[in-house]
Amino acid sequence: MTWNWFDIAWPWIGLAVALMLVVLMLATDLFRDNQAGSRWRDLVWLSWLPVPVYLIHQFEEYGIDMMGVRHSFPDAICNALGLGSYPACPIPSLFYLAVNLPLTWIVAPICALMSRRHPLVGLSFYGLFLANGLIHFEPLFAGIGYRAGLLTAATLFLPLFAWMTYAVFVSRQMKWSGFGIIVATGVIMHSILNVSLLAFVKGALSANVLIAIQILNSTLFIALPLLGERLTGVKIAARQSH
Repeated sequence: MTWNWFDIAWPWIGLAVALMLVVLMLATDLFRDNQAGSRWRDLVWLSWLPVPVYLIHQFEEYGIDMMGVRHSFPDAICNALGLGSYPACPIPSLFYLAVNLPLTWIVAPICALMSRRHPLVGLSFYGLFLANGLIHFEPLFAGIGYRAGLLTAATLFLPLFAWMTYAVFVSRQMKWSGFGIIVATGVIMHSILNVSLLAFVKGALSANVLIAIQILNSTLFIALPLLGERLTGVKIAARQSH
């Protein structure tokens, strides 16, 4: 298997978009709901923040990592599963696009746009920050060392998850039941990703089914928080306290 031009180009496109969003988010009020207070405590602004942050994380994984290696994450995944490096690795290249592009190019902006009426949807990607951030430490603790994604997981994902927890939940903008829904969404999404990939490696899933699962998996960041809001009434509490 060989990589096509888009396999190599998409992380760079994402990085360019991320840098533009960071400038707009810090220099303007376009992404804020309440301009009277700090943007770092604004629920809508915090809901937009995962979009550029996750694009930057993807660049470390699929663009250039901390060691200067380009497009290193696919080989890292294949080697971790004992499948060897590309082109020998059987995981299809479309798998990486199906995992990443629907998630950050489509679902993350939709979640942010929904955040005024559905705060748990807006903040749902922070659950992925936690789940994905912790998983990136596994190779380090196992003695393998650095793997692409660890730098942004340590410096962006986990600190921003901690800040969101303080800014939104500890400050009582939202009930703690909402915190559980956000964390559960990230864990469930990551579990489905990992289980489906292992099932493919063992021959239990075809490549097409594996790819379809990843695309559908990204929609959990909308579906599960909406269900959680309905069951817990978090949406009403958040809107009243805003």
